[in-house]
This record gives sequence, structure tokens and C-alpha cells, in this order.
Amino acid sequence: MLPRQVTSFAQLANEGLRKEKILSLSHALRLFPTPFKGIYYVPSEEERKGRFIERPLRVLCAALPFFLGTNKFYFSCRTAEEHLGIAWQPYGQVHIVNLAKSGRIQLAKRAASKLSSGTHRARNISRILSYYGNEIIFHKASSLEKAKFKDTPYGRFALRSQIKADRKRFREK
Repeated sequence: MLPRQVTSFAQLANEGLRKEKILSLSHALRLFPTPFKGIYYVPSEEERKGRFIERPLRVLCAALPFFLGTNKFYFSCRTAEEHLGIAWQPYGQVHIVNLAKSGRIQLAKRAASKLSSGTHRARNISRILSYYGNEIIFHKASSLEKAKFKDTPYGRFALRSQIKADRKRFREK
């Protein structure tokens, strides 16, 4: 396993790791959790010791193809505004337009429930999950053919005109 990469439970099992070994790596926080079940981030040595993620949006962008089952997605609405510098204050929501799923993942609630258990590991996991934001919102689109977005090292981000169109289409305020 190379540092700073995203991997899945199935991929680790295919590399020859047994279920017990994968779970022990996860429990020892040698594999950081992502917001998606069965998908892990392999942190660098500094990240692992400090219990932080240097570039959480990049990690999220790498984990999304595992979760969605496709590479066809882009970030829109407030997430794209923050990346493009239109909005300066982080909002804590990540908006993803894709072809596969619609819905929300409440990371703030998940992190709070981890904190309530009171263990050292749970506090660390809560802190790691908080780096991804408070909420991930998936918007399902029928097609991405006409979508206007810009490819960056952190993922695809909607352009200004596309942000306005997406807000109307998904009723995002």
C-alpha cells in the first residue's frame, strides 16, 4: 500500500490481505476512514501521526469513483463556488452532481455519534471525518453531456454558468 492513495476493502482483499488484517489496520488507524463504508485512505506518515488529512477534497475525489461506481461526476453549487473563489467562507457542504446516486450523507451527525462513545479511537475518527465537511449532497443528473466544468487536480468543478443552472435544476439555495 502506497501512502496518499484511496483503496477499497475488496481491493485490499485482492492484494492478499485477510479480513482480520484489514480490520486491524483500520482499527490501528493505519488506514483512515472515508465517508463511504469499505473505502479507506492510506495516509502519509505525517498524516497518520498527526491524525489529519492534508487535502481532504482530493481524497474525497479519489474515493468517489469507488462509491459511485463511475468516474462521471463533478462538484457544483457551493463547493464549486468555494473552489473558484466566488464564495470565501467555507460552508461545510460538498455538492456532487453524478449519474448514479441522489441523497445526503450527514457527516456532522456521524462524527457526533462517534464522539459520544468517548474512546480515544472514536475521537480520532470523529476528527478525521470532520475534515470532509458537515454534509455530502449527491445530485443525480440524467446526463453530464452538456455540463460545463473545469478539470483540476482536486477534481472537476462546475463553471459559473453551470453553477447557476445546477441551482435551478436541483433547487439549491
